[in-house]
Amino acid sequence: MTTATAVNADTGLADDLQDLYRKAKAEVGDDDLAHIRNVTAYGQAINARRIELLHDGSPRAIVRAAVLEMLYRVMQFSELGHNIIHGSYDDLPNGGEYHSERYQWDFNVDVDHWKVMHHEGHHPNTNVIGKDHDLGYSIARGMAGQDWYGHHVAQSAIIAGLLAAAPQAAPFFLANVARLVAERPFLSSYTLRAPAEIAARDAVQRYLREPLSTGSKFLPAVVSNYFGGVAGYSAVLFLVLIEHHAGELEIFADPGPDETRDQYYERQFRATRNFLRSPELDNYLERVLHEEVPFDNRPDFRIFYGGLDTHVEHHLFPDLPPSKQREIAPAVREIAARYGLPYHETPLLDTVPMMVKVLAGLSIPLGEREFGRPLRLLAQPLSLVRRLAFGATYKTLPEAPYLDKPRFYNVPVKVLSSRSVAKGQARSVRLQKPRGWDDVTWEAGAFVSIRVEVGGEVLVRQYSLVRDSDSSNTMEICIKRVVGGRASNLLNDELRAGKYVTLVGVPTTSGGLAMQATPRKSLFIAGGVGITPIISQLRRIAREASGSDAVLLYFNRDDRSIIFERELRDLARRSGITVHFFTDRPSRRNHVTSDRLSELLIKRHVGDLAERETFVCAPPAMIDIAQRALSNLGLPDERFHTESFTTPELERPVDDGSRYTVRFRRSDSSVEINGATTLLEAASRAGIRVPTGCERGLCRACVTPKLSGTTQLEADGAQLARITVCNSLACSDIELDL
Repeated sequence: MTTATAVNADTGLADDLQDLYRKAKAEVGDDDLAHIRNVTAYGQAINARRIELLHDGSPRAIVRAAVLEMLYRVMQFSELGHNIIHGSYDDLPNGGEYHSERYQWDFNVDVDHWKVMHHEGHHPNTNVIGKDHDLGYSIARGMAGQDWYGHHVAQSAIIAGLLAAAPQAAPFFLANVARLVAERPFLSSYTLRAPAEIAARDAVQRYLREPLSTGSKFLPAVVSNYFGGVAGYSAVLFLVLIEHHAGELEIFADPGPDETRDQYYERQFRATRNFLRSPELDNYLERVLHEEVPFDNRPDFRIFYGGLDTHVEHHLFPDLPPSKQREIAPAVREIAARYGLPYHETPLLDTVPMMVKVLAGLSIPLGEREFGRPLRLLAQPLSLVRRLAFGATYKTLPEAPYLDKPRFYNVPVKVLSSRSVAKGQARSVRLQKPRGWDDVTWEAGAFVSIRVEVGGEVLVRQYSLVRDSDSSNTMEICIKRVVGGRASNLLNDELRAGKYVTLVGVPTTSGGLAMQATPRKSLFIAGGVGITPIISQLRRIAREASGSDAVLLYFNRDDRSIIFERELRDLARRSGITVHFFTDRPSRRNHVTSDRLSELLIKRHVGDLAERETFVCAPPAMIDIAQRALSNLGLPDERFHTESFTTPELERPVDDGSRYTVRFRRSDSSVEINGATTLLEAASRAGIRVPTGCERGLCRACVTPKLSGTTQLEADGAQLARITVCNSLACSDIELDL
């Protein structure tokens, strides 16, 4: 995670938290199971007394029945279902009905939808814009960094309307978030069937069967159940809403696949809040319970907040029972203080005006920089009009004006200029450096990975930067047309000034062409578009060491394909760099020679080869020719540097008859493969789209969480939580988070 710096990868935050978790988890046992069984019995007693009060039918009884209904619904969510479905008691051999796969949750939500929404979407991606759809629960703006859309202008009224039908709206509400995580359409059986059944079943029970059983008290019973249900589900929504929204809590840009364990835990601290209970509210509710529900061994009132008033602990250790979360809270607070991290706590009743203010204030398109200071936006009328226009048509602004944190993964960047070069065979593109990238630097020879959607398929391609960061405050690339090339040709056709393109991450140098210091003597061999990293190196030599002895051998199909020809000749004149142009086809121009790369050609133009640092960027076949020729001519291996974005041949083992099952958890599908099939190919067979790029594990576009199993990349025994599926082969059954 690049937006938070209090903790770095070697501080031990994750280790300290994991030590605490292991100790707490080891202590989960029969006492915790007895506690949750007692809570269940208490809930049943509350519900039984509620029904008795409905039959009484007096005004006092109806009010108290509504209070008990509210408390029953809240308890079902907090201490019970929310935590049990996380697997809090799965490891206990006598857990029985409290196993997460067997528990019958008396709450209006489909459990499968809940697991997708909550386990797969929310917990791994807490407060990450675009990935955590619990932010605003797909409807509201609860944080200023969220994008503004047209319906947000009326979000207070929309929320009020939903709350008026909360028990029946809840399963649809949650299903909509789940389908966003699962990337499914709203109008589908996946999204609508289960919620419709749950809402109908609850309505029949609460508004027909129970009231009918009271005889003449039918109408008061309906009223009590309605207000009790609305209060219960509204209370749950409010308690959950305050855990990650508003105030001092943070939201984040997508940290990408390289977020460390320490950074993950730091994000949980910064994005999560505990609330402090209200003694006045608790005293009233406890009094009602004591007066109405006789119960031996009455549990502590905190069971109605289980996992919510200790939500920081819940997010750090989601499968710990609430009883254990409460025990370890002081230790978690101490760890947060030790590492300089916030431990957010807010009095419960203080959050009410805060949330009202936030929901009202965020109904207009104020971002993090303007929230609380709206005149800042009014002083930018064009930006305001642009926000209103895009939001009203439900389009995302590519410049991401709402979140005030820099983005370092999947970053939209603006095209500042775009011009055709090499007689239309390539396009030179200058990209704006994204906001917050002031400290991002790159060496000569670095490249960027660009994400492109072509015909519904996400592709990632690498393009070398033609200048290092010392010589330019922008990023320049040159994209050559390729016969049959989908991404490069599309970018040539469509990239114009004012457009946006998505960078997968910051500029990268894999090591092959990194030129950390300008060599005294050097040789550069480029083939076609391979000149793009090399011209960056030549520019650096001309800028820093004009007396350096550098030779360039540049090969193309014909003289129309030569890129940067004029600048290369100018560099030769100004800095003394020796430049030779070669083409496959004969050229009428005197300074272009028709010839191909060979040992003889290198020997003819470079006499002191063994003394030169040599950099080669070309198609693989040409790199192979160069490497053999240079080795034969005496170039030491350590002086040969190369880079190629063309996919190398994956070393696949011989099929020995072994078969492995690859399960895709989110898609609920699986395929059987042999040991020579990549996991990317397995996903394709299952009809699952995965962003692809270099297909050699370099660009990391296809990084996917691995939930279980072993690949050939883990042959040394070190298990990886995230893998590049493009170059991963199964060595066992595998489960992926796809």
